[in-house]
Amino acid sequence: MKFFYCDRFNFFLPDGHRFPARKYPLVRERVQRASLVPPEDIVESEPATDEQILRVHTPEYLRKLRDGTLSEKEQRRLGFPWSPALLERSRRSVGGTIGACRAALAEGVAMNLAGGTHHAYPDHGEG
Repeated sequence: MKFFYCDRFNFFLPDGHRFPARKYPLVRERVQRASLVPPEDIVESEPATDEQILRVHTPEYLRKLRDGTLSEKEQRRLGFPWSPALLERSRRSVGGTIGACRAALAEGVAMNLAGGTHHAYPDHGEG
């Protein structure tokens, strides 16, 4: 069973932010310590491509994400302040879901340890 992760790609959260970002490396470390999973089955996620992201989001929203031009209101709705690190982490999280889906189709079961950051809508993310 393959486990996909991207916790090496961190993003800044202000002090007191309610999102428990620290949970991601803790879950991966727990899986590794359990020694039930061969190390080669714990896989760092590849980033999702623009083409893959455009299956859910509009070109305008992707452009704002790439260019860092989300308004303050859009960032509040997203639940995170925009940064290049957030964009990379988001691409890797989505890539982990895609990788886990492909592995599950091939092998029967797989897991993305990085999911649950936001809810995707065509023109915005919401956390």
